[in-house]
Amino acid sequence: MSRIKEVSKRVIEVYESKNPNRDDWADWLYKKHVFIVAEEAKQLSDRLDAKEDLAAVAGLLHDIADALMSRFNSKHEEESFVIARNILQDSGFSKEEIKIVVDDAMKFHSCRDGQIPASLEGKVMATADAIIHIKTDFYKIALDLMRKEGRNPEKSKEWALEKLERDFHDKILFDDVRKELVSEYKKLKIFLKD
Repeated sequence: MSRIKEVSKRVIEVYESKNPNRDDWADWLYKKHVFIVAEEAKQLSDRLDAKEDLAAVAGLLHDIADALMSRFNSKHEEESFVIARNILQDSGFSKEEIKIVVDDAMKFHSCRDGQIPASLEGKVMATADAIIHIKTDFYKIALDLMRKEGRNPEKSKEWALEKLERDFHDKILFDDVRKELVSEYKKLKIFLKD
């Protein structure tokens, strides 16, 4: 079994455990985001000469703690790192590869405050994550869940617009890829402002 398939199998097991402490949208993230980001990372890796297996598993694991807890739990990020290290080690990844996936790609995939991944694989995964946020119904689902939770609709839209700007301008780390998404970005921006 390939290392990517082994990690995929383990990710499925974690999400299928149906931990009661997770957020309502964990199932959506599992079925409609995580594996799609990994696939996009594979495709970008081929295009950009990155190591496909490292970018893909970073995509599979980038928010793995969502399967176990709320994203607003203060331990979410660290728990994602612990789970990812264990899965990667058990799947035959070297210490150096684990550092690239966990301590670079996963740690900096949100590209906040000018902190971006240093490795090509990390940049590929961050870009893949942003692409999938823009190309899928990610924002619609997030806003629907916030509405169901009783959150302020205007604040939720503010959050979505800020995240869209970060996704498009900060997380897509390759100019040619950003240019390919201008139309989708503009349409999504109009949708979020309505």
